Amino acid sequence: MPLKMLVTNTNVGRNTKALVAGVSERTLRHPDAMSSVFTAVDSISKELSSLIESPTPDDLSMTEKEERLQELMEMNQGLLQCMGVSHASIETVLRTTLKYKLPSKLTGAGGGGCVLTLLPALLSGTIVDKVTTELESCGFQCLVAGIGGKGVEICFGESS
Repeated sequence: MPLKMLVTNTNVGRNTKALVAGVSERTLRHPDAMSSVFTAVDSISKELSSLIESPTPDDLSMTEKEERLQELMEMNQGLLQCMGVSHASIETVLRTTLKYKLPSKLTGAGGGGCVLTLLPALLSGTIVDKVTTELESCGFQCLVAGIGGKGVEICFGESS
Protein backbone atom coordinates (compact mmCIF):
# COMPACT_ATOMS: atom_id res chain seq x y z
CA MET A 1 0.00 0.00 0.00
CA PRO A 2 1.88 3.09 -1.17
CA LEU A 3 1.49 6.01 1.22
CA LYS A 4 2.69 9.58 1.49
CA MET A 5 3.80 10.86 4.85
CA LEU A 6 4.95 14.22 6.09
CA VAL A 7 7.94 13.68 8.36
CA THR A 8 8.35 16.58 10.78
CA ASN A 9 11.62 16.85 12.67
CA THR A 10 10.94 18.79 15.86
CA ASN A 11 14.68 19.42 16.24
CA VAL A 12 14.33 18.43 19.90
CA GLY A 13 16.93 15.95 21.02
CA ARG A 14 15.88 13.18 23.34
CA ASN A 15 17.38 10.77 25.79
CA THR A 16 16.07 7.33 24.82
CA LYS A 17 17.50 5.74 27.96
CA ALA A 18 15.61 8.22 30.18
CA LEU A 19 12.38 7.73 28.19
CA VAL A 20 12.62 3.95 28.52
CA ALA A 21 13.31 4.32 32.24
CA GLY A 22 10.25 6.57 32.58
CA VAL A 23 8.03 3.99 30.88
CA SER A 24 9.49 1.27 33.11
CA GLU A 25 8.79 3.31 36.25
CA ARG A 26 5.23 3.99 35.09
CA THR A 27 4.80 0.26 34.42
CA LEU A 28 5.96 -0.55 37.97
CA ARG A 29 3.51 1.99 39.45
CA HIS A 30 0.58 0.91 37.25
CA PRO A 31 1.26 -2.66 36.08
CA ASP A 32 -2.30 -3.60 35.08
CA ALA A 33 -3.02 -0.36 33.24
CA MET A 34 0.31 -0.35 31.42
CA SER A 35 -0.11 -4.02 30.49
CA SER A 36 -3.39 -3.07 28.81
CA VAL A 37 -1.68 -0.18 27.02
CA PHE A 38 1.06 -2.50 25.71
CA THR A 39 -1.54 -5.04 24.58
CA ALA A 40 -3.45 -2.32 22.73
CA VAL A 41 -0.26 -1.05 21.04
CA ASP A 42 0.53 -4.60 19.93
CA SER A 43 -3.00 -5.06 18.57
CA ILE A 44 -2.81 -1.76 16.64
CA SER A 45 0.58 -2.73 15.17
CA LYS A 46 -0.75 -6.08 13.95
CA GLU A 47 -3.87 -4.51 12.43
CA LEU A 48 -1.78 -1.82 10.76
CA SER A 49 0.58 -4.40 9.29
CA SER A 50 -2.33 -6.44 7.93
CA LEU A 51 -3.96 -3.33 6.48
CA ILE A 52 -0.81 -2.15 4.71
CA GLU A 53 -0.01 -5.60 3.30
CA SER A 54 -3.49 -6.29 1.88
CA PRO A 55 -4.02 -5.46 -1.82
CA THR A 56 -5.93 -2.30 -2.75
CA PRO A 57 -7.90 -2.86 -5.97
CA ASP A 58 -9.41 0.63 -6.46
CA ASP A 59 -9.48 4.23 -5.22
CA LEU A 60 -12.48 3.66 -2.95
CA SER A 61 -10.66 0.86 -1.17
CA MET A 62 -7.60 3.10 -0.85
CA THR A 63 -9.69 5.85 0.75
CA GLU A 64 -11.25 3.34 3.16
CA LYS A 65 -7.80 2.00 4.05
CA GLU A 66 -6.49 5.51 4.67
CA GLU A 67 -9.45 6.20 7.00
CA ARG A 68 -8.69 3.02 8.97
CA LEU A 69 -5.00 3.91 9.02
CA GLN A 70 -5.91 7.38 10.34
CA GLU A 71 -7.88 5.86 13.21
CA LEU A 72 -5.06 3.46 14.07
CA MET A 73 -2.50 6.30 14.07
CA GLU A 74 -4.70 8.41 16.36
CA MET A 75 -5.24 5.50 18.77
CA ASN A 76 -1.55 4.69 18.82
CA GLN A 77 -0.58 8.29 19.52
CA GLY A 78 -3.04 8.40 22.42
CA LEU A 79 -1.46 5.27 23.88
CA LEU A 80 2.03 6.72 23.47
CA GLN A 81 0.85 9.79 25.37
CA CYS A 82 -0.43 7.45 28.12
CA MET A 83 3.06 5.96 28.29
CA GLY A 84 4.50 9.42 28.91
CA VAL A 85 6.71 9.60 25.82
CA SER A 86 5.22 12.64 24.11
CA HIS A 87 6.72 16.14 24.34
CA ALA A 88 5.51 19.74 23.98
CA SER A 89 7.06 19.96 20.49
CA ILE A 90 5.25 16.78 19.41
CA GLU A 91 1.99 18.16 20.80
CA THR A 92 2.52 21.34 18.75
CA VAL A 93 2.84 19.25 15.59
CA LEU A 94 -0.28 17.26 16.54
CA ARG A 95 -2.35 20.41 17.13
CA THR A 96 -1.17 21.92 13.86
CA THR A 97 -1.92 18.88 11.70
CA LEU A 98 -5.24 18.33 13.47
CA LYS A 99 -6.39 21.75 12.23
CA TYR A 100 -6.11 20.26 8.72
CA LYS A 101 -7.72 16.97 9.81
CA LEU A 102 -4.46 15.09 9.25
CA PRO A 103 -3.53 12.28 11.64
CA SER A 104 -0.07 12.33 13.19
CA LYS A 105 1.91 10.26 15.64
CA LEU A 106 5.34 10.40 17.15
CA THR A 107 7.97 8.03 15.85
CA GLY A 108 10.97 6.45 17.51
CA ALA A 109 11.33 6.78 21.27
CA GLY A 110 9.36 10.03 21.45
CA GLY A 111 10.38 12.84 23.76
CA GLY A 112 11.09 15.01 20.70
CA GLY A 113 12.49 13.69 17.45
CA CYS A 114 10.15 13.17 14.52
CA VAL A 115 6.41 13.00 13.92
CA LEU A 116 4.71 11.17 11.05
CA THR A 117 1.62 12.68 9.42
CA LEU A 118 -0.48 10.72 6.93
CA LEU A 119 -1.06 12.60 3.67
CA PRO A 120 -4.11 11.01 2.03
CA ALA A 121 -3.87 10.29 -1.70
CA LEU A 122 -6.65 12.77 -2.52
CA LEU A 123 -5.18 15.60 -0.41
CA SER A 124 -4.37 18.74 -2.37
CA GLY A 125 -0.82 19.99 -2.61
CA THR A 126 -2.06 23.36 -1.35
CA ILE A 127 -2.96 21.83 2.02
CA VAL A 128 0.42 20.11 2.24
CA ASP A 129 2.11 23.46 1.53
CA LYS A 130 0.03 25.22 4.21
CA VAL A 131 0.77 22.58 6.85
CA THR A 132 4.46 22.54 5.98
CA THR A 133 4.70 26.35 6.10
CA GLU A 134 2.96 26.47 9.47
CA LEU A 135 5.15 23.73 10.95
CA GLU A 136 8.35 25.28 9.58
CA SER A 137 7.34 28.63 11.10
CA CYS A 138 7.55 26.84 14.48
CA GLY A 139 11.18 25.96 13.75
CA PHE A 140 10.52 22.40 12.60
CA GLN A 141 11.91 20.74 9.47
CA CYS A 142 9.47 18.98 7.12
CA LEU A 143 9.97 16.36 4.43
CA VAL A 144 7.37 14.57 2.31
CA ALA A 145 8.20 10.90 1.91
CA GLY A 146 6.60 8.16 -0.14
CA ILE A 147 6.56 4.75 1.49
CA GLY A 148 5.50 1.35 0.27
CA GLY A 149 5.88 -0.18 -3.15
CA LYS A 150 8.54 -2.51 -4.46
CA GLY A 151 11.62 -0.76 -3.15
CA VAL A 152 14.85 -0.20 -5.04
CA GLU A 153 15.23 -1.79 -8.46
CA ILE A 154 18.39 -1.88 -10.53
CA CYS A 155 17.92 -2.34 -14.27
CA PHE A 156 20.74 -3.16 -16.68
CA GLY A 157 20.43 -2.50 -20.38
CA GLU A 158 17.25 -1.23 -21.98
CA SER A 159 14.78 -3.80 -20.65
CA SER A 160 12.93 -3.05 -17.43
